[in-house]
Amino acid sequence: MKLNWLKRSHNLFHTNDRKSIYTKELQRDALLLDIIMNGSDDTIYFKDKNLKFILNSKAHAIQFGFENPKELVGKSDFDFFPEEFAIESFKDEQRIMKTGKPLIGKLEKWIRKDGEIVWFHASKYPLYDESGEIMGIWGTSRDITSLKFAQDELARLNKELEKANLKLQKKSYVDGLSELFNQRCFYEVLEETINIYSNKHDTDNTFCIMLIDIDYFKLINDSFGHLIGDKAIKFIADIIHENTRSSDSCFRWGGDEFAIILLDTDLEEGKNMADRLCQKIEASNFKVNDVDFKITVSIGVSCHSDEKDLSNLLRKADERLYISKHQGRNQVN
Repeated sequence: MKLNWLKRSHNLFHTNDRKSIYTKELQRDALLLDIIMNGSDDTIYFKDKNLKFILNSKAHAIQFGFENPKELVGKSDFDFFPEEFAIESFKDEQRIMKTGKPLIGKLEKWIRKDGEIVWFHASKYPLYDESGEIMGIWGTSRDITSLKFAQDELARLNKELEKANLKLQKKSYVDGLSELFNQRCFYEVLEETINIYSNKHDTDNTFCIMLIDIDYFKLINDSFGHLIGDKAIKFIADIIHENTRSSDSCFRWGGDEFAIILLDTDLEEGKNMADRLCQKIEASNFKVNDVDFKITVSIGVSCHSDEKDLSNLLRKADERLYISKHQGRNQVN
């Protein structure tokens, strides 16, 4: 009897000991949960199978204007959010309960009644009971409105910077007065064009360049001033641009000189195009103080099929331009 009593006393002692340990563990877990639910800046919530709130963090309650998280119990998203938002959330949570697959890192946009836009980074998970069956969902969300606005502002600034860089790049290749490409761009395009045509198997396929000089431009400047001289440059530049093909590239070579690269054009075709341009400029009226004034140009043309490298191609066109100017101007060679 004494032995049985001792055994029973021993078993009771250890049972009470285990209960005490279990109770302490429950108290500790409850304390930790309370710290999380009341101390986290992120919203945390639990919902039953009907997607009604059963437990909420303090941050979640404050989000909806409540001090006590218990005031949210029994309510759903439809009580707080716009219908469209609530329906989408409802469908997401139904899918989670059906598939058991969580929804991680969804960006959610909420427009409050006062029109303020709030952005959330949300994640939702299935909520299991003791038997491993899904009994609802639980989730967290973080207000990232300030971060989102900062990212949007950064994207806007980057876009503006990109536009500014494109303008700067354009400015570095475009002559401000004539609005044609500048000399720097001419050399780069000409060198690239020479490389392309030098590697072509079709030796009959070639290109030409024109060098164009305004006749008596110094006289225009000396007689009417630099402002009229600048207008004359723009006047000729516009005619050049309007009377060349989309495949041609037009440049202000410098001062009163211009250049054109004519793709897939032999020497005869190049001279014909130069003649037409020369005639077009001669037939156009340039007004100086409401008085029509005739401007002409001299042109030199060279062809890649005759001069393979850049320096010789330019030298030949420049020589022919010189001939045009010293044989009476307003002509092509």
